[in-house]
Amino acid sequence: MKRKITLLLFSFFSIYTFAQDKSYDLLKAKTETNILYDRVFGISNASEPKNSEVTTTYFLQAYHEIQRADFLQRLPKLEKLREAASLGKIQNQVPLGILITDFEKINSAATENGDLFLGSNNQFQLKPNAQNVFTKHSISLISSLLPKVESNQVHFVLKNELIFNTTDRVIQNIAIQTKDEETWKTISRNSPFRIDFETAGKQIVNCKIQFTNGETIIQSFAIEIDNQNSGVVHRNSQNNFQPNATTSITATIPYQGFGETAPYFGQGQYEIFPDTVDGILDKPVFLIDGFDPGDTRNIATIYAGLNYGSGQNLADYLRSQGFDIVLVNFPTYTRPNTTTIVDGGVDFIQRNAFILVEVINQINAQKVGNQKNVVIGPSMGGLISRYALRYMEINNLNHDTRLYISFDSPHQGANVPIGFQHLFNYMAYGPLGSAAVQPIVDGLIKSPAARQMLIDHMDGHLQSGSAFEFNTASASLVPTGAPNFRAAFQNELNTMGFPTTVRNVSISNGAGNGTMNYSPNFEVMNHTFNVTSTQRAIINLRFTPAASQTNQVSRFRGQQWFFVWITGYESLAESKSPSDTDGLDSAPGGRFDMAGFEADLGTDPLLTEFFTNLNADYFTFIPTWSSMAISNTNNLYSSVTGTSVTPFVASSIPTVNENHVTLNQNNVTFALNEIINGVLSTNNPALETLWVKNPLADNIEINTSYTIENANITVTDMLGKSIYTTKNQTISGTLEIPVTLTKGVYLITIGNEKGSITKKIVKN
Repeated sequence: MKRKITLLLFSFFSIYTFAQDKSYDLLKAKTETNILYDRVFGISNASEPKNSEVTTTYFLQAYHEIQRADFLQRLPKLEKLREAASLGKIQNQVPLGILITDFEKINSAATENGDLFLGSNNQFQLKPNAQNVFTKHSISLISSLLPKVESNQVHFVLKNELIFNTTDRVIQNIAIQTKDEETWKTISRNSPFRIDFETAGKQIVNCKIQFTNGETIIQSFAIEIDNQNSGVVHRNSQNNFQPNATTSITATIPYQGFGETAPYFGQGQYEIFPDTVDGILDKPVFLIDGFDPGDTRNIATIYAGLNYGSGQNLADYLRSQGFDIVLVNFPTYTRPNTTTIVDGGVDFIQRNAFILVEVINQINAQKVGNQKNVVIGPSMGGLISRYALRYMEINNLNHDTRLYISFDSPHQGANVPIGFQHLFNYMAYGPLGSAAVQPIVDGLIKSPAARQMLIDHMDGHLQSGSAFEFNTASASLVPTGAPNFRAAFQNELNTMGFPTTVRNVSISNGAGNGTMNYSPNFEVMNHTFNVTSTQRAIINLRFTPAASQTNQVSRFRGQQWFFVWITGYESLAESKSPSDTDGLDSAPGGRFDMAGFEADLGTDPLLTEFFTNLNADYFTFIPTWSSMAISNTNNLYSSVTGTSVTPFVASSIPTVNENHVTLNQNNVTFALNEIINGVLSTNNPALETLWVKNPLADNIEINTSYTIENANITVTDMLGKSIYTTKNQTISGTLEIPVTLTKGVYLITIGNEKGSITKKIVKN
């Protein structure tokens, strides 16, 4: 019994000291390989290595564990491999990586017989003359560092710096063959070679490594061929533009974001799809891409994303009506004269806005005639568009735009459940060091754009000096944005306001009648993950609570089996909702579809099991309150009514919550009415002859010789802040509006389904 108690205590300390290198320091000299696998939580289970169909995620996870378990720190950190992968993607090459290593694990018998014990200094020690304390294992892996490519013709390259060998075995030859080939082809290091795959989908590449000692290792790796987005978008052959030509562009206005040492010029790309009537660039409709970590959406994908209904496409229809589509994308690129890789799809919103400014200038210089532009901004693209248009107005740059359509854009912030943020960050950068989860954290949560937009961000909750543990004090639990990012960006956006010389309208995917996405405090997960036969993780997740309430939104427990399950480490996060609204996660709003998210993450078993055991399929991503920029309440659950103060003169709002940036017949009809009828109404005499008395007295006086029905009237200041709004007015002769204004200059926009007009008014 005493031995069992001693063993239990030892087991507890063993688990508790995961990732605490000093606890194992005294064992370094006792190992043969200088790599002790017990120093890490073995998600990859490298002692039983996978040798067939090795995925990128598995390779990176095994590498990450060996790198951290190595006493001598001979391998570069995982970030080095990720940088090589990103650079390869930019260069249209798929880098290969090789890991050859021997390592050791503590033999369980050594703990049972007392040969290994925990000393008074909390360091593991061996008894003199202890034998068979460690078991030796080997792992030899070759894999692609990119999990997916978008072409059947793949250019691979194996560089010397990506061959990691901690053993004394010397590689003599490396050969490769595809699944359907019979002959082996020797790989020349540092020289790209091409493999042509006949079909899309999962492809298997066989590999053979021969050593000078006569040993040969044969294994295979998997890579996904996803060429569904590389299809040609057909143009009118009569146009003067090169078919399917994507134009790269560099902004002429630099931007210096927080944490950067200098201002930099952003780089983007655009493509023009002329109309199918005459092929002349005369009526541009800009569509701006949104939040896109890793540039997973290319131009063709953005175009295909405009599909709706049964085989219909918004861009196709607009082109058939004489409009020219300009798609703007923010790719991943290497900053000139540096090795810095910029993920444009999640870069600072301001820098991307300056790219759009340059695109608008270039298109305006090319277009024929006097038709004004239309700008559509889905998701973050709506913020980029808003910022660019308003910046041009403030700086006397002519954007020549008549209509701005915000499409489910986070004008007052976006949401990713803070419980998810805590859990993913802990799994990625806590003791587990999950290579599969790290890209989620880095791309989705830690990016500049995410830090600017997320209303509640993990950076605002981290304990001082910790990369993953959250604060527990009550005052630290309310929603808090990322320091130096969120408040600064929102304040700048609010100060600038909305474009003042265009018609601002909105499409929301969030319900306008208060319908929730699940409910506050909803239990999202309560699941046990059996990582190995002796290691498991228990995960609990909940949505944020009701107003003024506090709940536990995330809890992770790592356990190991030693006669009983012992919790070696755990981490948790709590959240408190403000007094004026229930929690963010279940508010009415455009939904984040986790099924689609899962599909983009590959086939990592841990993540697959995670998504399989979620009790919720989605969460609130863009609250309706944010997509409509409602300013007279902080209650995210309030219905949108005639008393809601919003800068948009017209909007399309569903009665049920829809997936974020979903096009359907209703909102497409709304958009087409705004785009097409807005052009047709330029000769509307009722609006053109309308006049407003200036300067103002106590009321705003509107006069017209025509009857204008269903008129929406909005008054804004010169920064775009809404002062007054009313809808469904009938204007016949003279209409007086009792509005109390302070001294200054204002804009009044009057319009209905037939068009709109904006005039300047002055209060002395």
